[in-house]
This record gives sequence, structure tokens and C-alpha cells, in this order.
Amino acid sequence: MPRNVLVGFTAIVPALMLLPAVAAAASRGQEAAAMAPITLAEERLAEANAIAPIAQQTLPLPGEPQPVPEKPQPEAAPQAPVSPWAGTLEIYGFSPLRATTSISRGASQRDLPGLLGNRIGEGNLELPAGIIDEIGERFPDLTFPDQGGDLQGTLPPISLPKQIEIPGFTATTDVGLGAILAHLTDIFSMRGSVEYKRIGFQSDLSYVGLAGETAKRFTRTRRFFPDLPVPTRTLKTQLAVTQGIYDFALRYRFGEREGAIGTPGSVTLIPYAGVRVVDVGVETTNTFQGPLALRSRDSSFGEPITQPLLGLQGQVFVAPRVRLFARGDLGGFGANGDVDMSGNAQVGVGYAIGNSTQLDLSWRYLYLARDNGQTPNAAYTIDQNGIEVGVKFFF
Repeated sequence: MPRNVLVGFTAIVPALMLLPAVAAAASRGQEAAAMAPITLAEERLAEANAIAPIAQQTLPLPGEPQPVPEKPQPEAAPQAPVSPWAGTLEIYGFSPLRATTSISRGASQRDLPGLLGNRIGEGNLELPAGIIDEIGERFPDLTFPDQGGDLQGTLPPISLPKQIEIPGFTATTDVGLGAILAHLTDIFSMRGSVEYKRIGFQSDLSYVGLAGETAKRFTRTRRFFPDLPVPTRTLKTQLAVTQGIYDFALRYRFGEREGAIGTPGSVTLIPYAGVRVVDVGVETTNTFQGPLALRSRDSSFGEPITQPLLGLQGQVFVAPRVRLFARGDLGGFGANGDVDMSGNAQVGVGYAIGNSTQLDLSWRYLYLARDNGQTPNAAYTIDQNGIEVGVKFFF
């Protein structure tokens, strides 16, 4: 064998012996290379998942104020249940811009000795000089039934009637606000109500007192001693009129409960029925003052009467604090004589000056009429219209 071939064979044999080891190493390198990319991807994916929540948060810009985390709100306290009870109280003043009053008293028969203070008796008697003039001065409108006596004689005995007729009278006044205030002596007025759920009770109490005075002076010529001074006589009349109206009624409410503040468009209607006590009294004091005597006579008429009463009141809110209201009622219906009637009509606006206080301004018309139908009769009519102002409280 040639030497060159032997040398080459000798060099190849070791290389061939190393091939399996090299192949195994190469095989292990390929497996490592194939596994390396998969592991890196997994690591990057895990990093991305960890960073994602942070990336979703909005980072403030430079100079932008940091948001303040909200504090947990405390739980709302439970609200107390609404009470089924409610009430109102209103203090008001009614100022008639015009008042017309007519008072009449029928003629009556009176005992003459009683009128003259028992100075003369029944039957025949001799009148002292001047008694006829005294009767004429004290009662200038008296009429004596004709019984054949000669009242002009002063010397012979005459026969006087036991009864004389006092004529009736009618007085009518039509005055404005200034005259009413000038004669006003007393005033009181108040309304109130209380209800349970929708059924309630209400009242309206008012009292007004007026007083006036008039005087008339006159002289009488002397039949004897004309040169002496003529004495002056004065007839003075004092008049006092009291007007009390007291309403008591049961009621039922339709709609929303009354309140100072309400929802625009909400409506409340309250019909009521009950009794009205009307107490209109007239007192007169007539005083005659002459040169020799001072005499006074008092008279009065009027007594409280009770009337059936029917009425309706309502309101509607036009704004949360503004409401329109109206009221009307009738009483009497002839329950106490030939004429027995009373009535009210009222319309106005109310404005809430607090959560439970309201100021009311309204126009009101009041009418009273009465005739007892007796003999002698006593009658009156009262016609008033004007402005009413009130402050109403809600409970």
C-alpha cells in the first residue's frame, strides 16, 4: 500500500470516529435554538400583561391638579313618617273700603207714666204749668191717640191716655275707610283649622266695635218775658254698634294638604258645613239737657242668633311659593225670622315668606241682613267690601 494512502487513511479514521459526537452536539444545539424563541415570547407576554393595567390608567399632564379620591358617603338617615295631623292659624285684618249700614226700629206702644218717671198717674189729673212743653221737649215725635182730652189746656183737669206711640226710625250710613277708622273702638279676627288625614274642623272668629256721637242744639222763643235771654237746649245721641261673627264647621279635604310651599298646578278643595253665630248689637243713649233739667234715656236691641252655614274654599299653586285662593259661604236661610241671611266672598293671592309662613292679600265682600219679624220689629242690613291682609302659619 502506498505510503500516501496510508497517511490519508490514518487521518480520516479519527475524523470518522468524531462524527457521531459532533452530530450529537449539533443535534443538541438545534434543540436549544428551537426552544429559545418560545421561552422569550412567553416572558415578553407576561411582562405585557403586568404592564397593561398600568398603561390603562390616565396619567396627569404636567401642571394638572391631581384628582382627589372620593370619600365614602355616609348612609342616609331614615326619614320620619309624615304625621296624619296638620293645622293652620291665620291672624288677619279686614278693612272695608266702603260700608253701608241700615238700621230700623218699628213703632211701639209705651206706658206714658213710665216714660215720665211716674210723675203723672192714670186717669184724670191736673197738669202743672209747663208739663206739656216738657213732654214735647223730651219726646218731640210722640203721637197721642185721640181720647177727647184737651192737651193744650193747663188749668182744668184733663184725661191723659195710658199708652202713647213711639214712632219707629230708620238710619242709613254709607261711609268710607277714613270714617270707619275714625269710629273704630275694638277689633279682633282670627282663623284656625286642624285636620286628621282629610277630615278636619275649622273656625273663623271676628269682632268689630264702632262708636259715634251726634248733637243738636236748638232754642225756643219765650212766650212770657221775651226780653230775658233765650235758653239753649241740647239733644245728644250716642250710638255704638258691635258686630261679632263666629263660625264653627266640619270640613273634608280633596287634593294636596295645605302648606306654604307646593308643587305648581296642585289643587286643594275643602267644602265645610257648620253653624255661624251672628251678634250685631245697637245701643243708643239720648241725652236732653235744658236750662233746668238733664235727662238721659238708653235703648238697645239685637241679640245673638245661630245660623246654619255652608261653604267652600280652595287654592291652586302657580309657583312653588305663590298660590291663588278663594272662599265663599252662605248662612241663615231664614232660620231666625222673616229675613235672616249672611254671606262671604273672598279671592286673593298668597306668598310664602318661609317654609311654614305665608302672607295673604285678598278682596272680601261681607253681607248681613236680619229682620226679627216681631212687633215692634228690629232690622238691619250690613254691606261691606274691602281689603283683607293676613299672616298664615302651617303646622
